[in-house]
Amino acid sequence: MRFLHSADLHLDSPLRSQALRNAELAATLRAASRQALARIVDAAITHEVDALLLAGDVFDSGQIDVASRAALAAELGRLGAAGIPTVMIRGNHDALLDMASYGPIGDSVVQLNRDMPTFRVKDASIHGLGFTARHVKDTMLPDYPVAEAGRINIGLMHTSLGGAEGHDPYAPCSEADLLGWGYDYWGLGHIHKRFERRAERSLAVMPGIPQGRSIRETGQGSATLIEVDGAGVRAREVPIALVRFEVQALDLAGAETQAAQIATMADAMRAAGAAGPVALRLRLRGAGGLSGAPEFARQLAEEAAEQVTGAFVEAVRFERDRAAPAPGVLADLAAMMAEDAATPGFRDEAGALIEEWRRALPREVADVLAPEAFDTLVEEGVAMMLARLGAGGEPS
Repeated sequence: MRFLHSADLHLDSPLRSQALRNAELAATLRAASRQALARIVDAAITHEVDALLLAGDVFDSGQIDVASRAALAAELGRLGAAGIPTVMIRGNHDALLDMASYGPIGDSVVQLNRDMPTFRVKDASIHGLGFTARHVKDTMLPDYPVAEAGRINIGLMHTSLGGAEGHDPYAPCSEADLLGWGYDYWGLGHIHKRFERRAERSLAVMPGIPQGRSIRETGQGSATLIEVDGAGVRAREVPIALVRFEVQALDLAGAETQAAQIATMADAMRAAGAAGPVALRLRLRGAGGLSGAPEFARQLAEEAAEQVTGAFVEAVRFERDRAAPAPGVLADLAAMMAEDAATPGFRDEAGALIEEWRRALPREVADVLAPEAFDTLVEEGVAMMLARLGAGGEPS
């Protein structure tokens, strides 16, 4: 039997932080998320799967955009017309979603929950429990049905497992307990980076987000095609994303004029976009006076992107040369700032301030101040200050 497994579509994500940086990119990403859904349906039909499995966070909130809901109904209806059911659970984002609003999504769409935790298709039993609150702090595994003898058993679960960087603990569950439950396959959701975990008789896959929304979700988004037969369970990625996020390091030392800088950026964008549309975070080295004028540097990058089809500028950052600085007041100041920034006191105070800002900001904007971005924020702040103190010269 064959199944296509996906999760974390976040169809109605507001993308506020992207809109602040690049409104065109935000609009493109909103469309790309819906197009990714269409690609998932296309893949399910092409591979003639027995069911599409959606492991939570199909939507981003309990108050969904009606256009996103209509898009889901149309695409899953197209899948149903091909004789392929969709089996889904709710994740932490769409936990409070009223799926009955405006009537059923489609006759072929099954939502598993505590009242109906199992759906059977041919020789497979698909089990799942969705979130009924925004935050589930305890494991849900003990509430899952036992494996049905003589059948292929598949579980859908939205979980942080043992925890992952950048993700709060949601319905935590140990990998050993999960793989020892007796199911052939676990279709997981919640963590936006793909990975596989295998035991002797069980495979668990976190498919990752099919269409990234920010620079924290780099790489080619995908769904996972699984095949189950007498030889066991096999899984492989099916590319889905229309727009990739990538970090591009670029040396501008040889570009002495603004026209040359634009041309250098455009060449890098063409190379990065050869595999399809790409949103780039440029990390510039050898940028001279540009490092003290970030808004102008951003504008040059936008001009470069205008010359390249399918290229977007997510952000522009500067890399500081880590070689020993030349002697002088600025170099001494750089050393003192770097030393102070590394002290526990500074990190605690700065971390508390950033966390206070995070709580006051909308979630999509708050992601820019994620804990894992702390060192980068400090480094970029120090570099920018030194560049400005250096009267427009590049920091030593």
